[in-house]
Amino acid sequence: MESTPISRRTLVLGAAAGTAAIGALASASPAAAATATGDVHESLVFRAGDDGLAVFHVFGLTTTVAGSVLAFAEARLTQHDADPHHLAVRRSRDGGRTWEPLRYVRRSDGVQSFVNPTPLVDRASGRIFLFHAECFRDPGNTGGSPDGSRLYVVSSDDDGGTWSEPTELTQLFDGDPNGQTLHMPGPGHGLQLADGRLMLQVWHRRAIAFPVAERRYGVTVIHSDDGGATWQAGGGVPLDGAYPLNEARLIERPDGALVVLGRYASGGTHPRIASVSTDRGATWSPPVLDASARPVNAIDTGVIRLTGLGEREDSRIVFSRTDSPTRRNMTVSISYDEGMSWPYSRALTAGPASYSDIVALPDGRIGVLYGREHQPGVTTSFSRDVVFATFDLAWLTGGADTGRRGPATRHSFEVEDLPAATSPGLTVVRTADPAASGGSVVEVRATDYGQYLEATVEITRGGEYDLYIRFRHQANCGVVVIDVDGARLGGPIDTSTLSVRSFKTERVGRVELGRGRHTVRFTVVDKHVDSTGVRFSPDLVSLVQIHG
Repeated sequence: MESTPISRRTLVLGAAAGTAAIGALASASPAAAATATGDVHESLVFRAGDDGLAVFHVFGLTTTVAGSVLAFAEARLTQHDADPHHLAVRRSRDGGRTWEPLRYVRRSDGVQSFVNPTPLVDRASGRIFLFHAECFRDPGNTGGSPDGSRLYVVSSDDDGGTWSEPTELTQLFDGDPNGQTLHMPGPGHGLQLADGRLMLQVWHRRAIAFPVAERRYGVTVIHSDDGGATWQAGGGVPLDGAYPLNEARLIERPDGALVVLGRYASGGTHPRIASVSTDRGATWSPPVLDASARPVNAIDTGVIRLTGLGEREDSRIVFSRTDSPTRRNMTVSISYDEGMSWPYSRALTAGPASYSDIVALPDGRIGVLYGREHQPGVTTSFSRDVVFATFDLAWLTGGADTGRRGPATRHSFEVEDLPAATSPGLTVVRTADPAASGGSVVEVRATDYGQYLEATVEITRGGEYDLYIRFRHQANCGVVVIDVDGARLGGPIDTSTLSVRSFKTERVGRVELGRGRHTVRFTVVDKHVDSTGVRFSPDLVSLVQIHG
């Protein structure tokens, strides 16, 4: 057995592009407890038919410095995306249990189509910004989708009570070499970085008349370093027709990098698309598909960091989405390793559901604004009710996480940093990859079946653990099985992909481990049916202790 030195580096939790990772349904989540620990509360915010409106759709959500919750939505006079819409808001001063009456931030004149309300709060000044677009159809377009738009921002200095006149920001995209004419903020919410910079994600495309592959879907950012007095254009995710990125969210990691996480725009069932910036949004890495759990319906999803930017804080990111190939099963999941794995999940509803956004509440609870149930006579893409669900960490994790502490024990190991041994004839090469958990990943270049890489991990507490492994998938990769301490735990796992870059987290199995060192062996046993190679690239090994 040959020893292969793999360089050591301290794991920076959050160095991955995989905040798109999506957990399984609560009923299938291995680490989810069956008991109804904690509590969940739900209130109605908008309902189709309110104030004579056809439907409410595309939601934005934020908390204010004063502690209020502001819920925004397109208030659609008629249902289609480019039809006339107002921008509506309701405010709650008690954490989402009750809501003040419906108000409008901008009212349509019966022709104007205001879309994508996306709030962003400056925590230093308390000022609330609401970005939105006014969209238009080209002559001859009789469909429901727009072709172009103008980007605007309004602001409030009285906790969302009144709003300024709109300021246009469309000029930030003048000279766009991609010919994109539609510029849409968010949706959901923007992000204030730890250093105070205000940042907003904006998605773009060409006119809807172009075939999907030629619409040039993509996301860029804009930012302000003077409290929103002025705004500048930042960089964008490199355009690639294999990754049609549109509706998106931003997350900041503890190492200062940013992750954009977004929807696969052209329909169907796909993983989220992710990209990383290490220079405050000036440039972004090539996009990847992040399938840390199963792909879901092409729909806008919500993501929020609860904790993890402060010193010695547990990292917690919570994700909301429909966990289904159709618009059903609104589910929330939590990650403790910057989106590499999502060990705890709960479903808010198993029935019809649509868009969502998520917020951290001042009292430590989590709030999700989402659409549920279908409105008769309206396309099933939209919902009858828009509700605000709040819950605590104990409810989400079945009591494993109370907020005062995370689950009992979690270990994450970057494979390239672990002591490792290999079978004869196999080589290990470390390659840079911004989407990998630490900015690089090992490529294990096997030449025959039965060759293996065996890594050694060390844990500080014995117990029963769920083992998760994140792989980089690429062409000409093989099928591997996993042994722990010489006993088969899981597999076969196919790590090949035909045409796209992707990462995927696999739950390998459950294993009893004592305190100390253990071996995790990756053995190649087959190749993909359309492949000729047997290489593989393990990225991250995660162990989550089962809460007893």
